[in-house]
Amino acid sequence: MTQLLVLREHIQKFYQRYALFLTPLFRFVIGFITFSSVNRIIGYNPALHQFYVELLLALVSVLMPGSILLFFGAVFVCVHIFYVSQILALVVAAIFAIIYFAYIKFVPKYAYAIFAIPIAFPLHLVYGIPVLLGLMLSPVAIVPIICGVGIYYLLQAVTYVVSTSTDTSINIYHAVLKQFFDSKEMYAMIIIFSFVAVLVYILRNREWNYSFEIAIVAGIVSNDILLLLVKYLLDININVGLFFVGSIFSGAFVWILHFMHLALNYAGVENLQFEDEEYYYYVRAVPKMNVAAPSKHVKKINARHFSEHMQGMKDGKETVQK
Repeated sequence: MTQLLVLREHIQKFYQRYALFLTPLFRFVIGFITFSSVNRIIGYNPALHQFYVELLLALVSVLMPGSILLFFGAVFVCVHIFYVSQILALVVAAIFAIIYFAYIKFVPKYAYAIFAIPIAFPLHLVYGIPVLLGLMLSPVAIVPIICGVGIYYLLQAVTYVVSTSTDTSINIYHAVLKQFFDSKEMYAMIIIFSFVAVLVYILRNREWNYSFEIAIVAGIVSNDILLLLVKYLLDININVGLFFVGSIFSGAFVWILHFMHLALNYAGVENLQFEDEEYYYYVRAVPKMNVAAPSKHVKKINARHFSEHMQGMKDGKETVQK
């Protein structure tokens, strides 16, 4: 554990020292992943489905906060769909507008959580996101879950209808809306992820030792049980092997993020009692784990001075022996 704390301290100091360069780098990576994922899922417009376009937009996203990047990501999706159907692009834009205003109203600081859900779904790493949101947020975490899951299944409905439908008229948007709103899997995912986020929030606020770790494990396990149950009830196609591997990796990733953000020393818990003129207080104080990272200093030794010093020590010993 000490070595992990030392590593954590080194990483935190490294980020603090180079935050001016690392923060734009992270934004560039997030922007590139976002636009390349859109091109991979619905790359209908050949002019936009180019590597240099993804790179250029990622460079521009360095200057954008999360909320603006979310807006431009939605515009990028709509431009792709516009290449297939103008009416469908307007319908999708209207749905995106509803999602965007819901996000601005409730969770304006957590745009990256909405990005993460559609991107993590194909990688089978989405199962840790509701756990992470439960650790970070209040039950308002349900809002980015609904938005992210809704965007993913909306894009799935668009790709399914466009790839299978032979109707090129304006009626194509009816098929997309029907496919989207009739998706039982989408509603199941929203309910399960929302339940997990609220469960994690409740458990991590308990006055227990290792309450955060218990909340993470309980969130991952309950998520797995509920998804497997829904799989058999609704006959949802889930690759069980990839599902469990993704769940394990998701839980490990959430624990690492939690450890980097907050490590508590439950062996040093103190229960305090005090009062003022109006209240009597019972306080449970849990100290944070902190360890100073060892710093190495290299002392330069002049070879000539070192030789003279060693010769002096030798002469001194000979004098003492005489």
